[in-house]
Parts: sequence; C-alpha cells; structure tokens
Amino acid sequence: MAEIINITPDADAEIDPDLIETFNTPLCPDCGSDLLKPQVVFFGANVAQEKVQHCYKKLEDADRVLVAGSSLQVMSGYRFLLEAGRTNKQIALLNIGPTRGDHLASVKISARCGEFFERYADENL
Repeated sequence: MAEIINITPDADAEIDPDLIETFNTPLCPDCGSDLLKPQVVFFGANVAQEKVQHCYKKLEDADRVLVAGSSLQVMSGYRFLLEAGRTNKQIALLNIGPTRGDHLASVKISARCGEFFERYADENL
C-alpha cells in the first residue's frame, strides 16, 4: 500500500516515489490507449468559456456560497468567490488551512471536508 508522506492544505499529497515508478495507467476501453484525459481542467489549462458563464449564472441565482476543500489559489475558482463578495453573498469556507478567500468569508471552518461532512451527516440525517 502507498504511503502518503505529506498532505498540504490544498489537499495535494506527496507519495512514496516508488509508487510512481510502479503505477500502471488504466487503458481506454475504446481504443486501448494509456493516454486518458478525464473531463477536468488540469493546472495551467483554460476552463471552457461556456462553463465559466454557466457558473456565473448559477452564482447569480444563489444567495450564498460554500467552498469546500480548496485553497482558492487558482483564479479559475477564486474569481467566483470575488464575484460573490462583490455582490454581497454570504460565503462559507471549509478547508484544513488558510485560503486565498479568507478575507471574504462570513464563516470559516478549519476542518477536513470528509470528517466534517461525515459528522454533519451523522448528526443531521
């Protein structure tokens, strides 16, 4: 089993280098390639403009915002928090460390997301 050496506040994990050496990338079930790219935006890539506009519309319709498990260090997420602040929406942050948006938060909870939501579910559901 892999050993996690360190977990940072933005949830990046440093793992045992031996695990990286022996990692086998799963193959695409359609073409057999080991070059898989999920429908996510990797660091440094651009978010599709239609997705950005969709998020701004959802934000416009919301009366408050919850950010869970993000340091908000990249602008692709932080820009929505800036807009929420500009439009006076309540902002709650849940993260194990400081975030770029701490100054905008109405509520800041320092906790691990999994533990927090598990306890919340146990107490409220």
